[in-house]
Order: sequence, then structure tokens, then C-alpha cells
Amino acid sequence: MADAQRDPRSTDTAATAEEPADKEPAAGAEGDEKRAARTSVQTGNSAADNYGQLVQDAVIYGGLHFHGEGAEGRAFGAEVTRLVRAVRRIDPQRISVIRETFAPPAGYAEFDAEFRERSIGVITGKPGTGRATTAVSTLDLGGGRIEECTAEAADNRWRLDRITVDRDRAYLLDTTAAGIRPEAIDAEVRLFADRVRAERSRLVVIAERWNEDPADNYAVLPLRPAPVEEVCYRHLTFLLEEGAARRWLSEKEIRALLDGGDPAYGARVAKQIERVVRAEAEADFAAHLQTVLGIFRNWGREVREWFEAHESAAAQAERNRFRMRDEREKSPVRREELRPDDYSRVLFEAVAVLEGCPSDAVLVNVDRLAEAWKVQVVLPSPISGGGLTAMLHQLGAYVDANDRIRFARVGFGDAALDHLWREYPKARKSLLTWSNQAVRDIPVPERRRVAQRWLQLAERQSDPKPVMGLLPAWGRDTRLRSAVVPVMAQAAAHDELGPEVRRYLYYLADNGPEAGALDTVVAQVCGQYGKVEPHAALVRLARLADRATGTAADEVRQALSEIAAEKDCRPALLRALIEWEADEQGRPRIGFARGHLGLLLSAVNARGLPLRLTEAADDPDTTPPRLVGEALGSALAVPDTRSADAVLDVWLAALRRTAGGRDRDLLEHILVRAAGASTAANVRMSRRLAVWDRERPGPAISALLALVPQADPLVQPVAGAGGGR
Repeated sequence: MADAQRDPRSTDTAATAEEPADKEPAAGAEGDEKRAARTSVQTGNSAADNYGQLVQDAVIYGGLHFHGEGAEGRAFGAEVTRLVRAVRRIDPQRISVIRETFAPPAGYAEFDAEFRERSIGVITGKPGTGRATTAVSTLDLGGGRIEECTAEAADNRWRLDRITVDRDRAYLLDTTAAGIRPEAIDAEVRLFADRVRAERSRLVVIAERWNEDPADNYAVLPLRPAPVEEVCYRHLTFLLEEGAARRWLSEKEIRALLDGGDPAYGARVAKQIERVVRAEAEADFAAHLQTVLGIFRNWGREVREWFEAHESAAAQAERNRFRMRDEREKSPVRREELRPDDYSRVLFEAVAVLEGCPSDAVLVNVDRLAEAWKVQVVLPSPISGGGLTAMLHQLGAYVDANDRIRFARVGFGDAALDHLWREYPKARKSLLTWSNQAVRDIPVPERRRVAQRWLQLAERQSDPKPVMGLLPAWGRDTRLRSAVVPVMAQAAAHDELGPEVRRYLYYLADNGPEAGALDTVVAQVCGQYGKVEPHAALVRLARLADRATGTAADEVRQALSEIAAEKDCRPALLRALIEWEADEQGRPRIGFARGHLGLLLSAVNARGLPLRLTEAADDPDTTPPRLVGEALGSALAVPDTRSADAVLDVWLAALRRTAGGRDRDLLEHILVRAAGASTAANVRMSRRLAVWDRERPGPAISALLALVPQADPLVQPVAGAGGGR
């Protein structure tokens, strides 16, 4: 458990990190299940599912604006799920976009031909070079879904042999963030590839490096990124049209802007051009061009020069603080004078963090930051100095009509934060600590924007510390949780930041204090990013479930309900509950699993058919009938006879009222499968069937009563026994 045991507090976030902290349901539609899922349930963990484990993408289509649901309470809805999915998820819409915009890298045609013959491919390269886009284009053969999986060692138990492999499927495995020895990953990948081939499925592996062995018979592509101009052109053609794409790329300023960028950058430029064209539809091309150049202009040089000028002024002011009374004096006399240039830099960084916030809240917190950094406040009284407008003018900032402080140039505040983070590492911890206090004075929507600003800084710096530092401080404050949870969920699913963030979440889930405030927020974060990456989230919820009590336990249940609300995540959750219920160590996760299994398996539609039955009938590839049968078997093996019988009664009632046909056959198949899950489940079903046969007899009940004893594992022949063929 090397990754989990490493103390994440040994970073710049140390100042804010946690200190080693029965009744049958009525028939209803799918909405009934969602309402039932919001009640008190207990569920468990699975490490055996593949859903939601991918990949960096070259471009995010859609804005990143979060609209909450209430001033201070939970604000986790469809918008948060969209934000998390936009960071990392591959879905049919994303695949369609990639299909239209893919710019093949050098050597791709040969690689693609080899892959179609060999069914296993490896793409090596750095993140951002188009590895994931190339992998998706390779796997997208015109039908079916691409399953996503990521090697992750944070729980010290997850292995590739626990990923379910089905026949004729496409799998994308990202080993970049594995966090374990490369040679161990190589061995796991080869074993996994053997299983994929045995099922006549397809696999593309993303890696930063690969020890190629001709005996593997894999198609291998050392990725040389496609030209950034070609990537931008294809995206512009998709977003606007071919003529517009040609015109934009004919401009030398745009070509200079793209020069040296990677494919992901080319896609971002194209999307920003499209946004400007749509937003400023009345303006001409020249105006559009200047807007785009302004947005992508690298303000880093201007910010650096501004800081250098003010550093020189501050140094001169320091020298001027001493003067000789006259040449005969042996020692200088101290001159007390203000150092406005230091205060200007404090103001600069405060506005960069709190841009868009009310001016009164910003100024109060500027003085607090100055005090923390031991900088003298320029305005000793409320009406001293030249006024706010004059001070902000020096920074290139202003107060808008709504009394919000903003920079006049787009992205200038980001450049200021980048400069401070790189050039003044000693200021990082105190800036985070100050901002965690400052957000308490600003309105709720602005809090969420500040949280997003820290996430964007983390992305630009390829450093998870800025966003990780929010979790302990904001998570302990009920007023701030609704702002920090969506951002942490995005960071946990992020291709580059995600591994470190997930390790931190694992550490908190496994080592936090009993019933601590952070348990609550960790559960909420897992519930949100678990709707996109259920496997990774469930690993952490498992550890949390084993020690959570009170409110934290309720949040674990709610998190599992959030995951269950996503149809594509329910198979992962069913596998989780099966594994948790069978936990050999008898840990508390068993109770969570039993409660949630009962809810999932008791939910019915308007016709009275179990929803898990209809899902297995409509999409057996996603929800295999055998999986539903195993889950039902686990629910029947629990010690609580009343709850087990209540679940079984839902299925028997459906069997009794269903005429012959596909539903009837599938019902019987799942029930027999459940009866074969264990002897305890078989005995429970046999006894309940006998009651039904006596009190509510029918041919379907009688037929099942005859089949169930034969499914008992104790009476099944052992494979190979007796020298049988």
C-alpha cells in the first residue's frame, strides 16, 4: 500500500491538511427508484468494474460554469456531473467529435492496419500529445462502447485481473497514472491482453514508455504528435466550416499563436475562436482576431516585468529608509516611510484570487493578506490615499458597474497567480490559508468561481497542491462544501492531477478521524466523481464505510445512491455490493452492502417488473443477467430473513404475473442463478418458494420450486471429478 501510506500532508498543503483525522415497495417508474435511493441505504465497494477510468482528452466542448442548487447546501446536480465528465470521460458524443476532428499522427495508417490484425495496440507518448484521441480513433470501429480502465495502485489491491472482460468489446487502458513500478505494470498488461484476445475483444494501451517484445505480437505506435496547425484546422472545420478554418489559419498571428503548441493546445485555440465568433456575431473578422489574440496572449512577460519594476522600487524604498544625518554621524538614522510597492503586489495577488468579487470584501481581505505577509497597509484610515480607482489602475484592474473588481485584460490574473506560484514558493501555503478565510466573506457563486480558479492554476502548473489545499479547510466548513466538492470531483477525475488527488482522498478515507468533518466531504466528493469513475470512487468509499458513523455514514449511503442514479454505473455498483457483502474480514462495509442491495433489487417499474430485470433484458452487455443473479443471491444470503424475503417476494410476484416469453425466461434464469450463488441463498429461496406454493400457487412457482434444489452448489458436480469427459 505504498501509495496510500505515503502521507500526502508532506506538501505545501500542510497547514490546511487533516491531522490524522421492510416492506415491499410499490410499483412505480424509474423515478421511484431515484426517490428510494435517497432514503437511508447501506452499500459497498467493488474493485471489479471498468467504467469511467479514462483518459485525457484534447478539448472540452461546453462551458465550465457551475450553477448551484441553493445558497449554502448541497449543490451537486447534473451540471457537476457534466463538469466531471468533461474532464475525463469518453461517451458517445465525445467519440463522435473525435471521429470528425482526428488528425492522424505520423505512422498511424501502418499502426491501424496492424491493430486490426492483432487486436492489441500500445500508444506511447507524453500527455497532451493526442494519445487518447489516437486510441479512441483506433478502437472506434463503428459500433459498441469503448470501456475505459486505469491502472491504479492506491488501494494496494486493485489489479488488472479484476477487470471484467466480455466478448467482442473495446477496451482502453491508461497506465500513465499507475503509480507502481513500470515492470509490474508491463506484466499485468500482458496478462490482461491475453484475456482480451481470448474473448476476441480489442485493447489499446496508453503509456509513457513500453518495453516492446516481438513475441507479444502487439501493434506499437511511438506517438509523434500531429502538427498543431492541422489539429486546429480540423477542429475549426468541425466547429465552424472549412472556409472559416482556412481564413483563420491564413493569419500569421494565429499561426504564431499555435507555433510550438501540442495537439491539445490546437484544439483549445479552435474552440476559443468558435466561442468568440458566436459571442460577437455582430463584430467583423478583425475584431474577432484581436479578441482571440488577447485571450491567448501570454501575459507572463508583462506580469514578470511589473513585478520586477515593483521589486526594484521596494528595494530602493528599503535603502531610503536610512539616511545619514550628516557626514559626521557614525550610524544611520531610521526613516519611517511607507512602501507602497509591496502593498501593490499584495493587492495584485489578492485581486488575482478574488477577481469578480465585491470590492469591499476584496479590500478587507487585502489588508489581512498584507498583515500575514508583514506588509504595511498603505491606507491607514478608511479615506486615506488616492482612492480605489487609482490603486487598481496601477494593476490594470477596475471596479465594474456591479461593484466587482476585475482585470481589464482577460487572463491577466491567471498570469499573476502563475508568477507567484513559480517565483515565490514560500508564499504558497500562506496564500492558500488566506484564501480559505477570504472566501467566507464573499457570495456563494463567487466562492465556486474562486475554487475553479485554484483548479485552473493546478492544471496550468501541473501541480495538484493548489486544489488539494482547498479540501481540508473548505471541507470542515459547512458553508463552503458546496463550492469545494464539485472542484475536488473534477480534480479526482482529471487525467494529470487525478492520481495524486485520488491518493489524497484514499489517505483521508483510510486514516481520517472517526466521524470527522472531512469524512463527510470525502464521501460527497466520491459520490460526485463516482458517477463518472465508479471503480476508483468505490475503492475509497469502501475504506470510509468501514469506519464512518453518524453523518459521515449517511453521506456514504448518499454517495452510493448518487452512483446508483447513473445507469452506466449500476453494474459497477452491483459488483461492488456483491464483493462487500462477501467480505471475509467481516468489516462494516457488509452492512452498507446489504442495505443497498435490497433497494437496488427491490425497485420496480410501472408494470411491477424489477428494474434490474428490465436493464438486463434491454442491454445485457452492460447489465449481464448473471450479474443480476449473483447480486440477488447475495441479497438472499443475508442473516435478516425478513429483508431477504421482501426482496425475493418482488421477483416472485413478477414471475407469477408474467406470461411466457422473454421476460418470463429471463426472470427464471436470474432466479435460478441466484439460487446457485450459495447454499444459504438456495435454502432461503427454497423455503420462500414453498410458502408461495402453499399460499399463492401457480405453474411458474411450481416449476421454479423444482429447479432450485438442483442449483445448490453443494449438489453440483465438481469439474473433472470421476474422470468425466
